[in-house]
Amino acid sequence: MKKIVVGTVAMLSLAGVSGQVSAAEPTAIKTSTVGTEGSVKAQDETQIAAVTSLSTPQEGQKNRSSGNFSVENLPAGTYALKFVVEGANSGTHFNVMKDVSGGTDPTIWSNVYSGNTTDVQTDRSFYIANPSGTNSNFTVKVYALH
Repeated sequence: MKKIVVGTVAMLSLAGVSGQVSAAEPTAIKTSTVGTEGSVKAQDETQIAAVTSLSTPQEGQKNRSSGNFSVENLPAGTYALKFVVEGANSGTHFNVMKDVSGGTDPTIWSNVYSGNTTDVQTDRSFYIANPSGTNSNFTVKVYALH
């Protein structure tokens, strides 16, 4: 099977590593899988968030290495989320945690690598935690698969 990706790149505005990050305007990318019989199955990817992470937890933090990012207002039919890492080694991985005010922050997804897909969970206060496999800051882009 061959994958064909057609799309545009979105301009992102980041408020900073330690602050709230605003999600980009959704950018749809159409991915088609061409089977051996020539049939085409379409899959859309829409970028819904992006955040910059440090390579280690922020000063004074046990886990957190990024500001919060939001996964909300997903396209109709979203069945999974895809995480793409930019600016880091291919072996870079991390956890995604949920910021709970006045409580313990739970780990939502563990051991996430670039290209991994996850179940769909929505919230406005996710963050990157405990990165491993990199010595430099990196960007994580989140896509809705629908």
